[in-house]
Amino acid sequence: MDSWVATLAVAALGVAGTLASGLLTQRAATRARIAELEHDRRLRLAEEERARERALQDQRHACYVALNMADRQFHSTLLLHADALRTGVDAEQTKAAMEAARDVMREQWAEAQLVLPDTLLTQAAEVNGVLWKIYETIHRVERGHGEPGESPETATARLMEAKRCLADLRTALREELGVSRQPREP
Repeated sequence: MDSWVATLAVAALGVAGTLASGLLTQRAATRARIAELEHDRRLRLAEEERARERALQDQRHACYVALNMADRQFHSTLLLHADALRTGVDAEQTKAAMEAARDVMREQWAEAQLVLPDTLLTQAAEVNGVLWKIYETIHRVERGHGEPGESPETATARLMEAKRCLADLRTALREELGVSRQPREP
């Protein structure tokens, strides 16, 4: 009877082993599938993050281009209008262009306030402030209420100085975009 029990025990162990191997194989396959799904999820999340970063970079690029263009256009029209006030030629036409450029710059500045990182926002605010002060000077001179020392010539001189601020901002914007890694001059 002992051999019969031993045979039965061996047979039971064989059946249990066969059943267990099926369960273990299924469990291993399930774990592998879960690991594969987790890997796919991580890849998808990483790709979504890269897409968000690209979209943000594209948004910044567009904002930087528009801000740079608006600032430079406003600067140019201020310069043209100051010259027109000095010479008395085409003052109405240059005034209209200056006002239009001012409006465009105002719109771009509003967007820039929401998009620019803090370091660039500070620098852009300085440029914006310089241009607005010159605009106010030109506006006062144009109306005949210029403060002592204010004239189209002094406005032009200040605009020529402002070119450096515009160039510095452009360099900072390019560095932020990774277009230029040139160190800026002090």
